[in-house]
Amino acid sequence: MTLVLTEITSVGIAMAADSAITKIKGGKILEIDEQGWKKLIRVPKINAGISYWGMIGAITKRQFDIWLQEKIDNGNYTDLNSFADYLVDELNRACKNIPLQQGYDVGIHIAGYSKWTDNVSRPTFFHIHNGHGRIKLNDKRDSKKNIIYINPVWDSDPRKLFEKHFDFPDPNKPLQENIRILNNGGWITRNGDFFLYSVFQDYINAAIQFIHLSPNIRIPKNPTSISSRKGYLHIILETIIRLYRCSNQSKIVGGSVTSLAIGPKGFIN
Repeated sequence: MTLVLTEITSVGIAMAADSAITKIKGGKILEIDEQGWKKLIRVPKINAGISYWGMIGAITKRQFDIWLQEKIDNGNYTDLNSFADYLVDELNRACKNIPLQQGYDVGIHIAGYSKWTDNVSRPTFFHIHNGHGRIKLNDKRDSKKNIIYINPVWDSDPRKLFEKHFDFPDPNKPLQENIRILNNGGWITRNGDFFLYSVFQDYINAAIQFIHLSPNIRIPKNPTSISSRKGYLHIILETIIRLYRCSNQSKIVGGSVTSLAIGPKGFIN
């Protein structure tokens, strides 16, 4: 398991991932490897980035980041869309075009720039996965409808072949609505073991909105800089890792953080 984050804004793309790889057998954690894996990988040919989450050991017995790097280096693709199609084919081929068994959820974030329906190049995000999933809280409430107990569990649809999902811009929304979302805070996705992150992030966002009522405080310091946005995402993920370390949870989100920023002209250091 892992935690991967991708943020799409009008100033560019920020991505971040932890480095922990959890090895599981029979539903039990055998080992958590926090070193030696690349979970956020550049795609230089098209100035894009990819990260991955889920039961990657079901795809190939080889180390998954090495397998992915070879696909990046040797693939026949020319843009973000054709790269996503290419990876779909390679993932399904590796699985012998048979859906993985239930519980083997896997996904890949692909982010870069591509032309929208008005032929203008803007930040774009594809999510390749083998079936949708969600966190169900299974809460209990008191007589006043206040939540007094939660039991967060992962609930996934039946597994199927890998497919490309055009997550942003949303093809079901008008162009101007997608542009409005891009220009007003943007769009972020999280996958992997994301329950703790999602709860904290909601409260952090509310706190930052309140703090920004002061004209003298900005977090991040320059919201119009994609480097600043990347740094903020990096720090948020480091904070989540530290929370796991001091919690009673298995350290399935852990290790070190890698992050990446992509602007209209390519990668930004």
